[in-house]
This record gives sequence, C-alpha cells and structure tokens, in this order.
Amino acid sequence: MFQCDCPPYDCAARVQRYLAGDRAAGDELVRKFGPLVASIVQRVLGPQRRDEWDDACQAIFLRLFANLNKWEQRCPFCKWLAVVAARRAIDFTRLPATDPLPAADIADRRAPAPDRETIERIEQAVGRFPPEWRVVWDLWVQGAGREEMARRVGKSLRTVQYWLAEMLDQVREAVEG
Repeated sequence: MFQCDCPPYDCAARVQRYLAGDRAAGDELVRKFGPLVASIVQRVLGPQRRDEWDDACQAIFLRLFANLNKWEQRCPFCKWLAVVAARRAIDFTRLPATDPLPAADIADRRAPAPDRETIERIEQAVGRFPPEWRVVWDLWVQGAGREEMARRVGKSLRTVQYWLAEMLDQVREAVEG
C-alpha cells in the first residue's frame, strides 16, 4: 500500500516548481509516484492487458502533467494523483485492446546510415579536436547530459556548451565539404 510522506517530501513545492518550468521537478514526481500509478494501472487493466501497462502509465502521466495546474490543493497531491490515475486507467479500459503492429508495418524514422566517405570526414574532424574536446564529444555520443560532461572535464557548463556548438559546426563543415 502506498504511504504518503508529503511532510518531508514536499509534493506541492515540486508541483509549483514544475509549473514554473523546472522539468527536473516533474522527473522527481514521476520517480516518486511511478510505482503508485503502475499499481493502479495493473489493478485496473488486469493481467490480460499486461503489454499495455507501460503505455497506460505514460498516457496517464502525460495527461496528469498537462492538467497539473488544475490541482487546487484541497487534498494532498498523492490522493489527487491517485484519483486522476484511476479515472484515466478506467478510460484506458474502454479503449479496444491493441494488437502489436508487425515490424514491417512500423515506419523507421531514423535517417539512413551515412556512406563511408561521410563517416571518414566525421572521423577526421573529430580526430582534430583537442583531448578535452574529445572527452566531451565521446560523452555526447554516449548520450551524457551537459552537466555530466562539465563535471567530467572540470569545466563550466557554459564552456561545455560552447565546445559542443563549435564541435558540431566543425563536423557539419567537414560533412558538407
């Protein structure tokens, strides 16, 4: 059973931070309440629709964040969230069960793989980067966040952002030849 711990975990403040544009506050709310929403979805949809649990949870959080400004703080946030999640999960049960599409019917939105000449141009441009830039480049390719990059190379976030912009310009120029 979910136990509310709002006094030490200030949900209302996190909601206000999210509404003010702090996406990290939204991430915190998802981490905190993800298990609650998941348990509601599992209970409402049941095991026969197990393959739709994740989709339903995502749809509920999308709807929740779109309407977060409607929470009037007349009750604890966790109780409001649980009611909204239950109602949205019930709405989800009214939709017909989805059959997964065959892989051949799913459009591949990725760009086609670059040709060998383009890859060589990129490798040459990256090979000319200073060692610190190369570390940042490798972290960027691996999907690391900019703050993580700055911490790893011991530079400011702004410096890392400038480096990345310059590196991307140099790679773009190399590719466009």
